[in-house]
Amino acid sequence: MRFKSSLATLFLAVIISFFAIDTEAKIVEKILVIVNDEVITLTEFDDRLDKTREMFKQVYKYSDAKLAQEVEKAKPQLLDTMIDEILFVQDAVRRNIQISDAQILKEIDNLKKQFSSDKEFAEALEAEGYTLDALKREKKRELLLRELISQRFAPELAVTDEEVRKFYVENRDQFPGKDDIVKLKQIFFKFNFTQADKDKAKQRADMLLEQVRGGANFTETAETFSDDPGTKANKGDMGYFMPGKGQFPEIEEVASKLDVGQISDLIGTPNGYNIIKITDKKIDGSIRAQIIHIAIWPDPSEEKMAEQEAESVLQKLKNVSKFVDMVKLYSDDEISKAKEGDWMEVPVDSMGPELGGAFDSLDMGSISRAIKTPQGFHIFKIVERKDLSDEELEQIRMFLSEKKLQEKLGEYSDKLRGTSYIQIFDFAGKP
Repeated sequence: MRFKSSLATLFLAVIISFFAIDTEAKIVEKILVIVNDEVITLTEFDDRLDKTREMFKQVYKYSDAKLAQEVEKAKPQLLDTMIDEILFVQDAVRRNIQISDAQILKEIDNLKKQFSSDKEFAEALEAEGYTLDALKREKKRELLLRELISQRFAPELAVTDEEVRKFYVENRDQFPGKDDIVKLKQIFFKFNFTQADKDKAKQRADMLLEQVRGGANFTETAETFSDDPGTKANKGDMGYFMPGKGQFPEIEEVASKLDVGQISDLIGTPNGYNIIKITDKKIDGSIRAQIIHIAIWPDPSEEKMAEQEAESVLQKLKNVSKFVDMVKLYSDDEISKAKEGDWMEVPVDSMGPELGGAFDSLDMGSISRAIKTPQGFHIFKIVERKDLSDEELEQIRMFLSEKKLQEKLGEYSDKLRGTSYIQIFDFAGKP
């Protein structure tokens, strides 16, 4: 994920790259701003503006007209930034923050390492309009500002894991393509079906099997007719699974005997009929399949009884009953019940609206409402989530820390401006 910073949030990068004041030149230069006992000249401002223009050209694909417009809009904020730079460095000097010659030389030596020779380094300085003395003054000011920020704000810039998580949850749409996975426990309240319910579902399943074997698009059929909300939302895709693991007990044995592209006969389960199509097989034995699930729907009175039982258990959970205890007492799924309710890991993006919308949040420990599926009612609890990599966590942490810094610098600028003499002239030299 990338965060595009405004000119203000690029403050530190800008001052490191551009800040240089040549006091001798100011004697003959047109003054644009007086800041206490220092000045900003028109030449300095124009030089910074040129560098800002080049930065915009590198970052954005603007037309010439749009570039000119954006640079013009940046002028007031750029001038404010230059004023703040001077105010902050002046305050660092007042606070008697000391920067040694050795620190300055170390900074310049690090800069030199980017060039193949001293000659190339000198030529680069000259091309940018720098002298070595001007570069030393720049580095001293840069180090003064760094030390000032460290002393004044460092303790307030720390970002906790909770802040990182909160930002991620609130800005999930900024992370496209994330394979966000949650691990769930479940309590399951199954429907009990009559023979008439089963016959009706089988008749519908037979009709769809005939259609897909006759050439109907399997993906479109799954998306339109499947009764399983989770896989339906993912166009029938079950993802990869390993036969023999018991994740899909009725399906795994059939799937292991089919070739890629083959469509199965009807696979009966206690709650419906499945049609699967194998889409891939890996060397490690894992299989990927699409599924059309045709549910056996219960009599309305049976459904109502299961729903009432689920709501009763939800109330117990709100009264601090332990989830695992409720699994042992009430769940009708013998496979997950034997594992204290452990269900499966589910990619967040593949959750259907019934499942994904059932959680008030996707944080660890959150419990869903009672979710109706063709099998019955489910209550899920998130016991683990796998989303951000360590690199992404640190990227968000740095972004939030920089945001805090910009807020602190804004407050600090207001305070210093209130006790400073600042005179701004227009480009004709008039106040």
